[in-house]
Amino acid sequence: MFRHNLADIHCQRILFGGSADNGYARLLGPYIEDDAVRSRIALLEGPPFARELAAIQDRYKTVSFDKVFRSQMLVVSPKYATMSPPTPPRTPSTDYATTPAQTPSAPALSTTQNSVAAKHTTTATVLPKKSGERVDSPLNFTSKDFFAVKGRKLCNSFHILGRCPYLERSGKCHHDHSAKLSNKQLVALRAVARLTPCKQGKSCKNMECLCGHQ
Repeated sequence: MFRHNLADIHCQRILFGGSADNGYARLLGPYIEDDAVRSRIALLEGPPFARELAAIQDRYKTVSFDKVFRSQMLVVSPKYATMSPPTPPRTPSTDYATTPAQTPSAPALSTTQNSVAAKHTTTATVLPKKSGERVDSPLNFTSKDFFAVKGRKLCNSFHILGRCPYLERSGKCHHDHSAKLSNKQLVALRAVARLTPCKQGKSCKNMECLCGHQ
């Protein structure tokens, strides 16, 4: 429906109400650089924007109607806890590029592939604050490259660091090791990896940590 109305020249404004679902970031992402299209889209905020949408919301107009739509997520009543879960969205809301798949889908990868990935390793500088807190260095990437790599099931660690902890521990990884990424795509992939907050937060001292720290 979104694409159908976007293609209609008579459609002046689209009020897009999907603030709580990360999956819609892939739908809106391709239009970030198109001023003509963005001027016709307004993001309707009910519950706070999901993480991936929050990263691009400043590129779109946003509106809210506090007296019409609730600003909190719905709380499921305990009596429904035993019901079958709903069908999951087509695009996971978590950063699936850093989460192992639950079902086997790819064979173990050879050490030859590992050596190929090592050639594409990128490094990022850690910028500590005066207080000792960690700050991630800025990354220069385009939204096109960001959403291109985000939509693929890539192994972040393998492509960025040149090794895969899942491969080392269990001999198998269900994410893509075979893709050949350009340097620009590797930088964008690092930005994708930072969407997952580091459990250590700004106190993290691991120089190879790919998660976000701010």
